[in-house]
Amino acid sequence: VGLDALSDTEVAAAVGNSMFSDLVSVAGHIYKHGVDDGLPGSLAGGKVRINLHADEFNELIGDEFIPMVNKAGGAGVQVTAYTQTMSDIEAKIGSRAKAGQIIGNFNNLFMLRVRETATAELLTNQLPKVQIYTSTPASGANDAINNKKAAFTSSSHDQVQMTSVPMLEPAHIVGLPKGQAFALLEGGNLWKIRMPLPAVDPDEVMPKSLQELAAGMRKGQAANSEWWEAPGYSALQDGLPQDLVDDFR
Repeated sequence: VGLDALSDTEVAAAVGNSMFSDLVSVAGHIYKHGVDDGLPGSLAGGKVRINLHADEFNELIGDEFIPMVNKAGGAGVQVTAYTQTMSDIEAKIGSRAKAGQIIGNFNNLFMLRVRETATAELLTNQLPKVQIYTSTPASGANDAINNKKAAFTSSSHDQVQMTSVPMLEPAHIVGLPKGQAFALLEGGNLWKIRMPLPAVDPDEVMPKSLQELAAGMRKGQAANSEWWEAPGYSALQDGLPQDLVDDFR
């Protein structure tokens, strides 16, 4: 759903919040009754995976978004949100506590290059410290005393110590090259990601625009409008009113 937040932020926020409210209501119904509620032979508790991708979601979020990320997972809703900085969320929601509540309900974190140190610390503060070994070279020379064969004595050695340092610093994230990111998966597994970037040369197979891609998808897809006549469902028609059966045909 394109909300055109760049042209009219207020309308986009109003429509987005209304949509989130409807999704929360539907998620609650699915959680209680299942996704097939009202259909013949449906079982309570049946769920399907629903993937919700919200780009620049800081322009849309409100109090309606909090239960979406907090409780809608029980209905099979998986939310993937994209934003630039953590401050964008706090500025839009108007509360640091609510912004932390929203961020804390996401299980996985993917972070590309950011310019705000506080946003980078959202990842680095969740990582443990690691132990590294440091080597300190040292050398010295002294005058020889009561030694007629040498004028001085010298010595050199390396001192090895164990030091605790952060696994990642915010500067590592701020300085990421284009197409690279860090991912914190399953609560604490850190991954370094490098994504292949598309070449600038034109591709004959690639559609020229999203409109052309959508037109090609419409030509290659067929609606399964005759599912009600399938063998597994035909026996259920006897227990339904005739006008309802005719509506499915």
